[in-house]
Amino acid sequence: MTDHVETLRAAALGDARARAFAALEPDRKIRNPDTLAREFLDPGERPDPDEPEQVGKFRTNLEAVLPGAYYLQNARTFHLDACLRRAIDGGFRLVVLLGAGFDTRAHRLAGAEHDVRFFEVDFGEIQREKKAALEHLPGSGARNIHYVASDFEADALADIADAPGYDSSEPTFFIWEGRSVDMTEDDVDAVLDFVSQHSVPDSGIVFDYVPRSMIDGSVAYYGGEEFRAFMDQSGRPLSFGIEDRNLRRFLAQRNFELTALVTNHELETRYLMDSDGVPHGHVPGYARIAEATIIRRRGT
Repeated sequence: MTDHVETLRAAALGDARARAFAALEPDRKIRNPDTLAREFLDPGERPDPDEPEQVGKFRTNLEAVLPGAYYLQNARTFHLDACLRRAIDGGFRLVVLLGAGFDTRAHRLAGAEHDVRFFEVDFGEIQREKKAALEHLPGSGARNIHYVASDFEADALADIADAPGYDSSEPTFFIWEGRSVDMTEDDVDAVLDFVSQHSVPDSGIVFDYVPRSMIDGSVAYYGGEEFRAFMDQSGRPLSFGIEDRNLRRFLAQRNFELTALVTNHELETRYLMDSDGVPHGHVPGYARIAEATIIRRRGT
């Protein structure tokens, strides 16, 4: 495993760890739906369902290092799950998870959505670890989950177009979570170009991003300074960002139409209000999640 892949693996594992603890929140209303995330942790790391105080301790420790990170993981899981369910309810039967890491959406939904084909794209080393961690679970070998081993940052997703069962003539819903922020704009363009070139109009994509002003430090966002330092120390310095006011034009230039933009405040009010109507915590001020649809193929 190269240093780059190990860095991405560590990031994916950190995300899974946060979801594993959040899945045991005492309040059901804010309890993370990813009940499979714990499977990626070593047995000694897994939170004990009979010791709820472990959740609070983990949350406090993470928030001390990365303010808002725990709550972002929780709210983002809820939101992307909702986006995917809405897409499936709207008729999408082809779903692609770009840089899937230890995301479990396909595994949580494949059993109930037999006619939906899920394609997970990531490095082969990460995929093998993922499959090994889940293989003992019922339904882990679902035939509608397909793995495409690809360094999509370098290959521009060339491998997925040739994957068995992948049909670019079908409307496709893409989920791109947690991977754009440390990519160059050229690499981001390559991903969006693939989505545009290999999907029919009205296909959709949901992705998260950060404002450029957070990356360059020109605007102070809650949790921004700590996140920049953490990414630098992790070997994934922040690179790609875009201001909200420029997002619609940025996407239009790449053959997409912006259909929704969710900010940190909306993530909090939608997903982090506890059963008493009190905010459970604050999402970092830089958190953004956008949805867009393809409006035409490039060059047509």
